[in-house]
Formats: sequence, C-alpha cells, structure tokens
Amino acid sequence: MDVSNRNRVVKTLTHAADGPAQFDRQPTCPATPAGNWLSQAVPRLACVMVTLLCASPAHAQLRSGGAQRERYRESPHQYSPSHTASDDSNAVRTASYSDDDYVIEDSYGPSALEAPYEEYDDYRELQPTPMRSTLASGCGCDSCQSGFSGGCDSLAPTCMTACQPGCGPLMSLWYRLSVRAEVPLYWRRAAGPPPLAVNSTDGSGDILLGNGPLDDQAQAGFRWTMSTWLGRDEQLGLMFRYWTAGDQDDIFGFDPTLFPTVSRPFIDTSGTPALQTVVIRAPGVSTGDMTVQTSSSVEGLDLTLKRRLYQDRFSRVDWLYGYQHVSIEEGMNISSNTRSLTAPLGSISITDDFQTQNDFHGISYGVMSTRRFANWKWEGLIRLGAGNLRRRVNLTGSTTTTSTAGASSTDSQGLLVRNTNNHPFDDDTFVVIPEVGLNAAWTIRPGFDFNIGYNYMMIPKVAQASHQVNDNLRVNLSDPLVGALDPEFKLETGQFWLHSLGFGFQLRY
Repeated sequence: MDVSNRNRVVKTLTHAADGPAQFDRQPTCPATPAGNWLSQAVPRLACVMVTLLCASPAHAQLRSGGAQRERYRESPHQYSPSHTASDDSNAVRTASYSDDDYVIEDSYGPSALEAPYEEYDDYRELQPTPMRSTLASGCGCDSCQSGFSGGCDSLAPTCMTACQPGCGPLMSLWYRLSVRAEVPLYWRRAAGPPPLAVNSTDGSGDILLGNGPLDDQAQAGFRWTMSTWLGRDEQLGLMFRYWTAGDQDDIFGFDPTLFPTVSRPFIDTSGTPALQTVVIRAPGVSTGDMTVQTSSSVEGLDLTLKRRLYQDRFSRVDWLYGYQHVSIEEGMNISSNTRSLTAPLGSISITDDFQTQNDFHGISYGVMSTRRFANWKWEGLIRLGAGNLRRRVNLTGSTTTTSTAGASSTDSQGLLVRNTNNHPFDDDTFVVIPEVGLNAAWTIRPGFDFNIGYNYMMIPKVAQASHQVNDNLRVNLSDPLVGALDPEFKLETGQFWLHSLGFGFQLRY
C-alpha cells in the first residue's frame, strides 16, 4: 500500500529557532473578559478543565505508565564539529494517520524536548533549555527544573518533577499529591470489669465473667493518608490522615448446658455488708438468662504541616506541626431475665448500662524521617499531641418486675446503677498523647508502592465504660435509701493504649 497517496494528519513536535518548544494543535484558553470576579473565574475554570482533558498527550502517557522518552540524546550533526548534518537527520519523530491504519516514521533528530550541549575544552556539560508550552495567556506552563527533559509543569509533567503550576495553586497541589490506603489490625486496651457472673447461688463459686480483660482480640480498621507539597522546592508539605480502629462489639452469654447455675454477685450494704447474689438460673430455683454486651469505637484524624529540617541525597527529616483529634466511645450493657420456680412466683428483668465518650482536640508537634535504599523507603515518626480531653459518662439502669397475673412495674434503677450514681457526668482535662510510627514501602512500579507499617499511640486519663462499675460491687438496695450511698459514683480513668500493624498501598502522582 502506497502510504504517500493517503491523506495524513501529522502531529509534529517542532523546534523554533528563535523560541522555546511548542506543541501543535493544543487547545487555547479564551481571553479573560473584563467584569466582575464571576465573569473572570468561569473562563479560567473552563481553561483548566480543557487543558487537563486534552491538552497533554504526554501527561496521559505518564499517568498510564507508558515508557518515557530518554532524558537526552546527542545529535552528532549539530553538536559534533566533524559531522555534517543531512536532510534526514534534521527530521523529528512524526506519526502519520490514515483511515485504515497509521505509520510511525522513525527519523530521529534534535527534538524540542532535547536540551543542547555547550562545548567546553575537555568535556561537554549539559545545559537544559527552559521549556514553556503555549496553551494560552494565563494558562501556560512554567519551565522545568534543571536536569530534566520535557515540556510542561504540573499540567503536563513530562519533566518527571514538580514544576511551578501554570493554572493556580490548587492544581499544583493535586499533581503533587500522594495517597496511601491501609487496612491495619488494631489492638486496644480491653474492657476490664469486676466479677459480673459466678457459677453458684451464694457467690462463692468460680467467676464466669469479669475480673479480667473481655474483648482483647485484634480488630481490622482503616487508615487513609494524603499528602502534597506546597511548592516545587518541597520545603513545605501538607499531610492529612484519617484512621479508624473499627467497631469492636462483643456479646457474652452462658450456655445452659455448660453453665446450669449463673448468679450476679454484689455486696449488700443496706444493713451489715454481706455478699449476696441475684440468681439468674439454678436447678429447681429459677430459669433465665444473662448477657453482657461491650462496644468500643476509636477513630482519629490530624492535619499536619511538614517543614524540611534536613535533606541529602537519600534522607530527609521534617518538623511536624498541626491539629490532632482522637475520639474513643465505649459501652457496656448488662441484662438479665429471671423467672422464679418457687414462691413468690413471677419474673424480674434487670438492666445496667454504662456509656463513656472521650474526645481529644489539640495541637501536635513531632519529627518525621525518611530514608531511601534501592526500591525501599523507610519512614519513622515521633509525635506528641497536647490539648484538651473531654470525658462524658452516662449510667442508666432499670428493673421490671412481672407477677404471675401479668401485672408489671418498672423502676429506673438496676442492680449496679442506682439513684446514687446514675447522673450524667462530664469534665475536661489536659493530656499529652505520644505516638510512634514505623513504615516501610516497596516500590512496585514508579508512583505505586506497597506499605507495611506499625503504629503505637497512648491516650492518658481515658474513662472506659467497664471501669465505671464499682470495683467492690457495693450496692444499697434499701428503698427509701437508708445508710451508705452505694454504689458511689467515682470517675475511674486510665491509660488507653492502641497499636496497629497495617498493610496497604500508596499512589504517588
């Protein structure tokens, strides 16, 4: 087939002798009309959108992972005194298109993306020529940094580095963005209530639940990190991170075949303090069931400004300043239902509910260090968050008694939550939260990494739901109340630790 007889549409990269490189057939931005800010902003926005969608084939090639042009190719006809250029050597790489197929004509010469050499006595030193795309006035590209071939900045980053944005700061932030998504396994400080159930009717048997950690299993969570640079010199950076340790919900019950006797122990202080029980079920005494539900939700976010402290060829150290938020919500619900088999007949349902919420808001300050070694990137973080921790505690209880005739009555008091401790409570305190993180990233391909990381955080003075149960289980059942104010409300706090081992991926624009 004679290609020369076809109609061709040729896209050619030309090099003007008296000016920088230009891309043919590029869309141009409309002239900015005079008027109010809205009439100026709309054409400007349209310019940016058109430029992103169709102005840069080189950018599309970069984003799709296509092969990049070599940085520099020496042109003997132009830079060697002993060589005379031929007509073919001055040609550039062109692509010819037809209705049926297209033909690539490979004749390499000095393209617009190649930087000339300056002759010296003993050697030749590369002196890149600044490049600028002529998209339009106000939407053009700035020159690339030294040492990289290619044309445009963040709108068409063929120079493989961050250049000064041509269409506003928001666009440059987007093209310097990196996104990391991880699915860590989180371990947290578990609930640790006092004894809640025993396998005897007098309270002297074995403890079935309580007096130790309840929900200490790992829970899958999620961590999302986005970062960008605030200038092509990468002196300042911005990092946003959101993470959640997941909702850890557990239900504890007692199989009647394995545990035929279940009771709730307490110390009765309505008279002489003595160990008593509420029998949930026992052969020939009563039938019933008891469940304990626990819930824990932990999440946080932070917005951090990074400032370069030190940098060499392989390492970098940054100061970290920013805002930090951590939220910890926990709950524990104890419910039992008992039907008596002896006089007086009837049933009784008891519920005790403990809810706590801890919200931290403060500033953070720390150091982040990165080190590159071959395809590995190692990252370490040490940070302290200082600020206010607001704690809220809400305790509620209820007791419903039903007679054999069907009549029922409800009291707003349970067994462990009574009128002496069921009022809402909240306060504020100052805390310092230490955090340590280690992360290793393996580059799978340029711009795409696999990450594995460990993180530890400790939040002091946290009010956990299970710790609000009176440790000595003292209860005054007298009605009206006479004697000791039991159970007594006393805010119990402790150190809440959280650590994670995460796996994920990072995409770097």
